[in-house]
Amino acid sequence: MYRSHVISWNLTKKCNLRCEHCYISAGRISKGEARDELSTEECLRVVDGICEVNPEALLILTGGEPLLRKDVFEIASYANSKGLWVVVGTNGVLITPELCRRMIEAGIRGVALSLDSLEAATHDAFRGVQGAWDNTVEGSKVLRAAGLPFIVQTTIGRHNRDSIVELARFAHELGARVYNLYFLVPTGRGAYTSDISADEYEETLAELMKLQEEFAGRMLVNSKCAPHYQRMLYQNDPDSPFLKSFAAGAGGCPAGTHYLGIRPNGDMTPCPYLPVYGGNLRQRSFREIWEESDVFQRIRRRKTLGGRCGACEFNSVCGGCRARAYGATGDFMAEDPWCVYEPGAYGFEPISFAGKTTYGMELDGTLPWTAEARARLERVPSFVRGMLAKRMESYAAERGQPQVTAELMQEVRERTLSGRIGNVPSFVRKMLEAESGAGVEDDATPPGDA
Repeated sequence: MYRSHVISWNLTKKCNLRCEHCYISAGRISKGEARDELSTEECLRVVDGICEVNPEALLILTGGEPLLRKDVFEIASYANSKGLWVVVGTNGVLITPELCRRMIEAGIRGVALSLDSLEAATHDAFRGVQGAWDNTVEGSKVLRAAGLPFIVQTTIGRHNRDSIVELARFAHELGARVYNLYFLVPTGRGAYTSDISADEYEETLAELMKLQEEFAGRMLVNSKCAPHYQRMLYQNDPDSPFLKSFAAGAGGCPAGTHYLGIRPNGDMTPCPYLPVYGGNLRQRSFREIWEESDVFQRIRRRKTLGGRCGACEFNSVCGGCRARAYGATGDFMAEDPWCVYEPGAYGFEPISFAGKTTYGMELDGTLPWTAEARARLERVPSFVRGMLAKRMESYAAERGQPQVTAELMQEVRERTLSGRIGNVPSFVRKMLEAESGAGVEDDATPPGDA
C-alpha cells in the first residue's frame, strides 16, 4: 500500500538566494556544512536504494540550489539510467542555454521554477537578492526555447495574496505546463514569515477552484501543502474531476505514504518540510527506513491523529498537513490549525474517494496488454501509470478491442493531443505527452519545493 512514488531530495543547502520562507535555511554554507553533505559516491548509492523500493519513482533534485552542485548532472544521469523519472527544482536564476543542454543530456525531464510576484521588487525582496525576478523570467524563456518543460510555483503570503489570479495567467503566458500554489509551512526561516490567516487560506482555495476551471485543458493549476483542498473540492462538487489527481488509499497529505524527503546529509523524513527523521542513509538503507522506521510507521496511522483531524470525516482523504501541525505545535500527529472545518457536517461518516482517484493505483487492468504497449506504459512514472492505463483500457473497450496495443496507444495520443478526443483531463493530456518523452507532469506530485 505504501510505495515511495515521489522523492524530494535536497542535494545541498548551498544557495545563491536567501529566501524568506526557506524550510532548510539555505544560503551560504560553512565548510563544515559542505563536508557534511553526501558525496557523489554516497548519492549514487542512495539512488540504488531508491530503486530497490521503486525503480520508477519521480525524483525531484532540489536544494538550496541544486545547480550549484558540480555533480548534479552526474547524479541525474545515473538516476535516469536506473529508470527513475528525474526533474529539477530550482529558483531559475542560473538557467542558461548551456545548462539546458546539459540537463537534457543528463535525462532531466522537466524543471520547476519559483515566482512569487508580478513585481520584480516584491519577488526580489522575498527571495533576498536583487535581480532574481528578471533572471527567473529569462530562465523560463530559455527553457521554453530549449523545449524543456517547466512548471511555475508560487508561495502565497501577505505579499502576493491579492495577485494569485494574475500570477497564474502570467505563468501560462510564459509557457508553464503547471501552476502550483504553495501554502506556507512554518519551518526553517518560514517559521518567521508572515502568513495568511486560516480564513484567507480558505478563500484562496476557493479562488483556486475557479482558476482550475479557467485553465482546464491548457495548464494544470493545483494547491500544494493544502490537503484540505480535497475537502473543499468535495464540498463544492462530490464528482469534481479534479479529485482524480489526488492519491488513492491514504490520500491527502502524502507525507510518508507516497512521498518523502532526503536532506543534504542523508537524513530521511516523511516530508521535506518536516524536520523529524526516520534515519540517516549513511547508517541505514532506504528500504529499511521507508518500511521499518518508527516515524514513517507512525505518520501512516491516520486514525490516531489528534484533535479535529482525528475525528474528521475527511481523515483518510485529507488528514491535514503533518508538517504544518508540527510547525505549530511540535507534534506532527496534531490537528492542522489552518483548517476551518468542524467535523460532523457529514455525520462523522468517513468519506472516501474510492473509484474517483487513480493516483498511485497499481496496474491490475481488465484487458491484456502487448509487450510493446506495456513497455510504452513504463515510460511514465509509477504514480500516474494507473491513470494512463485506465484511459487506454477505456478507449480500447469502447472500440471493442480485445487488448491494448502500442498502435492503440499511439492513436489515443494523437487524437488527444490534436483535440479530436474531447473532455480529456489536462493531467491525462500531459501524461500522453510525457509517454513519448515529450513532456513532464508534476500536478499529482506532493509538495516539492518552492
